[in-house]
Amino acid sequence: MSDKKKKNKNSNLRVFLTILLVVATISVMIKLNRNFSFSVKVPLTFQNLSDDQILKSASANEVKVTGKASGYDYFKYRFFSQQFPIDLSQLQKAKGKSFYVFNPEDDALQGSLTGSDITAFQPDTVFFDLDRNYEKQVAVIPDYQVDFAAGYGSLEGFKIKPDTVTIRGPQSEVDTITRVYTDAVRFEEVRNSVADSLNLRFASNIPMVEIQPQKVLYSLSVDKFTEGSVSVPLQLINVPANVTAKVFPKRINVIFNVNLSNYELVKSSDFKVVVDFDQVDDSSTSLTPEVKEAPVYVRDIRLSESTVQYLLVK
Repeated sequence: MSDKKKKNKNSNLRVFLTILLVVATISVMIKLNRNFSFSVKVPLTFQNLSDDQILKSASANEVKVTGKASGYDYFKYRFFSQQFPIDLSQLQKAKGKSFYVFNPEDDALQGSLTGSDITAFQPDTVFFDLDRNYEKQVAVIPDYQVDFAAGYGSLEGFKIKPDTVTIRGPQSEVDTITRVYTDAVRFEEVRNSVADSLNLRFASNIPMVEIQPQKVLYSLSVDKFTEGSVSVPLQLINVPANVTAKVFPKRINVIFNVNLSNYELVKSSDFKVVVDFDQVDDSSTSLTPEVKEAPVYVRDIRLSESTVQYLLVK
């Protein structure tokens, strides 16, 4: 076959394909201009919820819409996401229930199907469970465990800030909540001070209620501690009238732990240990001494004697 015949054949093929493409395009455009019945599922969006309300649930999150539209409009619609907004401030109410009724004559789709002829919505009604949006202050309970290394401790202990937070949600659920908890944190062989933040949580899952703030700060100030003791005179209180009271011994050792930086500050006069004669039992000749006053910077206080002997002389 000559080159001229090959060129003519290729040229005829291109003309044929071009004509075929034009005819197919015209055929598609004619069909797209016709009205077609359609059925689409459209996601629902909820708008204009007032600040004092909360949406707990809706009976449907999408609606099936049937109707008629041009094929061209429907073709464009399939390539763009669509939503059907419901204005929650305009809901109908009956017998304590809030609901929205779709109206094929008044409701319209958005986008290319705005002018479509809608014949039905399924479901035709959406019911809403609304509750009052309520808030209150509750205590924060830290969930922690601290094991100090030998000779170490904390005077202030484990501290959180803030120790109260605001919870906000449906009043029916908020009313049942009295506290929130931190995530659990554990420390072992602690020798150094630590500080960080912890997320807050409820004792059980309550998805409709939020916590503000969602975290609290914590701190644990750690010191090196040592043991100390001082001899303190016993003070007698509530001694019966017209008698003289005596106790043996007259002084008692107060044993305590104190951080090294405050060790030199501890004095015997900082403590008050009393024997209360209102606690006298005729069947016993002993009383239990009690520590009534002590410096704020000592801890783990104990006495060298658990009881003392007494004598009443008229």
